Amino acid sequence: MNASAFGGKPQEIVTAESLLFDAAERVGRIREGRLALHLHLSQLLPQNREDAKIRIAARMFESMVDVFRGQMFLLTQSDIVLICKDARMADLDAIVYKLRALFSKDPLTYAESADGEDRFCTYYELESDYDAFFVVCSQLVESAKKRIADARTAAPIQPLDARNLNKVIEAIGSSDIAGVVRRQPCVRFSDKMVAEVAFQEFFMSIADLQKVLAPDVNILSNRWLFQHLSHLLDLRVLSVLQDAGFRKLPAAFSVNLNMATVNTPVFKQFEASIKGRAGLVVEFQLMDIFNNLDGFLEVRDLLRSHGHISVLDGMSPITLQFLDAELYDTDFVKVNWSPDMADEVVTQDLHDALGPVGFERVILARCDTENSIAWGLNQGIRHFQGRFLDSMVAAVTMAQCDKASACTLTQCTHRHGVISGRPRVECGNNDMLDAFPPLKAFR
Repeated sequence: MNASAFGGKPQEIVTAESLLFDAAERVGRIREGRLALHLHLSQLLPQNREDAKIRIAARMFESMVDVFRGQMFLLTQSDIVLICKDARMADLDAIVYKLRALFSKDPLTYAESADGEDRFCTYYELESDYDAFFVVCSQLVESAKKRIADARTAAPIQPLDARNLNKVIEAIGSSDIAGVVRRQPCVRFSDKMVAEVAFQEFFMSIADLQKVLAPDVNILSNRWLFQHLSHLLDLRVLSVLQDAGFRKLPAAFSVNLNMATVNTPVFKQFEASIKGRAGLVVEFQLMDIFNNLDGFLEVRDLLRSHGHISVLDGMSPITLQFLDAELYDTDFVKVNWSPDMADEVVTQDLHDALGPVGFERVILARCDTENSIAWGLNQGIRHFQGRFLDSMVAAVTMAQCDKASACTLTQCTHRHGVISGRPRVECGNNDMLDAFPPLKAFR
């Protein structure tokens, strides 16, 4: 159909956003008893915004559409908006809880914004919040129009396949991988509540890695090819850490590796380079363990025989309901914090699941608030990671640093989190940056 059929004007593309806007206009005339729920899935990290999971999230709301005479909109940027009438908040909360579990690896599910608002979802009681909701719908329409216009002129993003795999592999060998390596301390609290950095975890920023390796290729689009790439990236990270030139070595290095990496010459060379100077912690993803349980058990025992520590990574209250963490016999189990864990029922479930392991062998990760630390300490947990602790480390560093007057807390926190590049060069005291001093008592 050409433009002349519409009086010479181009036909406007119908999007889920424009349909939502139309529905919002209609609802404005009859607001009583109506609720809207906005899931901000577009704010998930790229690696967690998988099409399959987005479709699962949408299907979970389909029952609500029928029961509460609602409408659901899966927007072009992956957000989901549900408008319904006389819905029970308990029912909506139950689905949102399940969705937090579905995307539990992403900071969006547990981190509040600066003003204390939930970043994962927003509720609107349309009798009182209609104007705010209508403004959001208008903004979503404009954003969709801009994305469509930009997409028409942007170079297409290719999926990772056998044809462009070699291009990405070559980029791994020639790129400055050190620039995308990040680090985060794991803080251990003693019985006297004195805190110190037990180890530093080193990992890659996937978003930055995408830009460095191949901006025109979605390196996460093919899980099996990315698994191959991740093994090559393991080797590069180990080489980078060996050559990083830290002013002071960490008490221990923590790295998230494929099991096959542990048996490579590069790993053995890194192991030898830190022997007697720093400890070594190796973290394993549950999916990798499932794919080769026998191989994992061999690697775990090999690491243990060399005096190294193993970690079962990425656990949540949901995953712990379906597996027995004790059976894997790792030295630590890393559990990602979410505010739901403070609920008495969830807390008891975690005690049932982790009691045989022992909370002294639990690392509570993604601790972005003081409440998460307080909850963990009350359960007997002594090891913590997260942005709240990153800020604590930076604050203590600044209190002791003679160059602190030239920095802000945000700058110091960011500089602690990288191992090379401009942020580190701009720091006036790299000795303090690598020292990670003991923290004050936590009350």
